[in-house]
Amino acid sequence: MMPIARLQRLWKGLSEQLWFKPAWWGVLATAVALMGSIANRFIAEDLVPDIGRDTLQGLLTIIASSMLAVSTFSLSILVQAFSSAASSASPRALRVIMADDNAQTAIAAFISAFIYSVIALMALGVGYYGSAGRFVLLLFTVVVMINVIIMLIRWINTLSRLGRMGYTIGRVEHVAAEAMLAYQAQPLLGGQALPEGGQTAGVQVRAACSGHVQHIDMEGLQQLAEAGQADIHVLVRPGSFVCIGQPIAKWVAGHGDAEHRGHAPEMDADRQEKLRALIEVAADRDFNQDPRFGVVVLGEIGQRALSAAVNDGGTAIAVAGALARVLADCGSASEAVEPAEIRYPRVFVPSLDEADFIRDSFIPLQRDAGGMFEVQMFFIKVLNGIADAHPDSAMADEARRVAWAGWLQAKDKLSLSTEQAQLEQAAREVAGRWSECMDTRTC
Repeated sequence: MMPIARLQRLWKGLSEQLWFKPAWWGVLATAVALMGSIANRFIAEDLVPDIGRDTLQGLLTIIASSMLAVSTFSLSILVQAFSSAASSASPRALRVIMADDNAQTAIAAFISAFIYSVIALMALGVGYYGSAGRFVLLLFTVVVMINVIIMLIRWINTLSRLGRMGYTIGRVEHVAAEAMLAYQAQPLLGGQALPEGGQTAGVQVRAACSGHVQHIDMEGLQQLAEAGQADIHVLVRPGSFVCIGQPIAKWVAGHGDAEHRGHAPEMDADRQEKLRALIEVAADRDFNQDPRFGVVVLGEIGQRALSAAVNDGGTAIAVAGALARVLADCGSASEAVEPAEIRYPRVFVPSLDEADFIRDSFIPLQRDAGGMFEVQMFFIKVLNGIADAHPDSAMADEARRVAWAGWLQAKDKLSLSTEQAQLEQAAREVAGRWSECMDTRTC
């Protein structure tokens, strides 16, 4: 039987696909359209009014024709919104926009209403319904019409936001914050910290293809390790790029096995294939277990806004605000009051360098901001806030260092001496010791 965690991930992956909700809503609509005949068995015909076929046919024909037009129009709007998000924000943000629940629900409602009407018309034409069945079909049709009206109103509200830059930033921020909170709760994905050095004897498992590590099935690895009385040292984290043949895990003697400690345990080819399959490698990165990816995508949106062709400092400032909410408000795992629960004691995972959150986002933004004084100043304020939110952490040190490095990049591009002085003073107040050591090149 497939583990619950794997089923949940499969369901989440399917629910993010644009076709999935319309597909199963269409199946449900077909079942509802055919359920009217059941009423003939349980409801006497003299207890319900006799609804004429012509009345139902006219009503269903109107719904079918109008929903076909609305569905076609809505899909064209979605395609334009997706194209806008990919071109104006980042292609990596497209998946987040496609997973928008409001858009999926609206499209599913329109398509399922069309399918319901067509199936009901066919069944009505062949005499599938009796008098009671036609009455129940009328009730179902009224419910479908009410649902369509509600969805149309919601769809109008969604159209007012879909494709806009602020909406795209908000959606990416949402998934980035979810990934960050998950990382905060389980920084090692429920496993133990990989021993430093990584020189433990064991059997190396190598990647079968090149790509990014999308997902690590910790529950599956734990079960595999328990079955083999061994430990599994995972050498990569979700988001890491691996090349074919690169070691991604190591099968080592169990920590409780005193007889074989320090020796490489036996591992057959079948077990290697199972372990390799539990560390999924694909062409693209995934947001779920990779908190850095959301930060990277937000940074990409800001970089595109700062390009010479766009030159939109306001969007870059909005991106920096989103990064502040993700990095400062969500917190870091190192500051958790209680240590994370070790759910998979036989699986060891490398720790994530939290300074990468700053490197992945603000260094490219500062480089592209150049001599835009107001943007650089806002970046320094945000970095100061992140550093204050996480004192005495790797993220705070990197935020202070990057704040000063940003000033060094911008100072020669600022034309006004007053702006140079203000930016330097702000950067020096944030950087602290970093400003002194970088001035003397001793850090």
